[in-house]
Amino acid sequence: MKNKNFVTALLFFGCFFLFSAVHAQDGGGKREVGLQFSSLDFTGSSFGAFFKKEKKENVYRRIRFAAGAIDFGLLEETTDFNFAAALAIGREKRKALDAKLIFYHGPEFAARVQAVTLWEDDIAMTIQPSFGWVIGLQHSFNDRWAINIETIPTFYVAANINTIDEGLLFGVGGSNFVSLGVVRKF
Repeated sequence: MKNKNFVTALLFFGCFFLFSAVHAQDGGGKREVGLQFSSLDFTGSSFGAFFKKEKKENVYRRIRFAAGAIDFGLLEETTDFNFAAALAIGREKRKALDAKLIFYHGPEFAARVQAVTLWEDDIAMTIQPSFGWVIGLQHSFNDRWAINIETIPTFYVAANINTIDEGLLFGVGGSNFVSLGVVRKF
């Protein structure tokens, strides 16, 4: 039962952090919101959302929410639960290549959390902080709509914790995230 309370508290504080970060971005300046797709398979973490706000000319703050998974199942007396989500915050500098095409790049810090119930009340949890460099192109159709393509080469450190054998594993690695995005500008 302790583990279920821990997962519930983790979900609550994660949602609180996500929504307060977006609300804190109110104010003047240009803004963009959008959806990104890294695959045509819409399960798991193949899509996400982002919010960008101009801080000064051609410099934007970006917040990216990577979609995760929330699965819940009951089978007799066994409860299965899986939760995964990621949040990334970064800065991007932009340079116009022509009237409708811009190039952007900049650093991005991210954190990913995944919690999975294994057997009965046993939980495995992964916490993965990372640093990446966003590189992208954005084509504007008009003052309101654009599409973009970006890649984020990333270095990460992962900690895996489980309650079965009270084990703790650490790992390091790299990845490259590529996505297409639909952008609404304000």
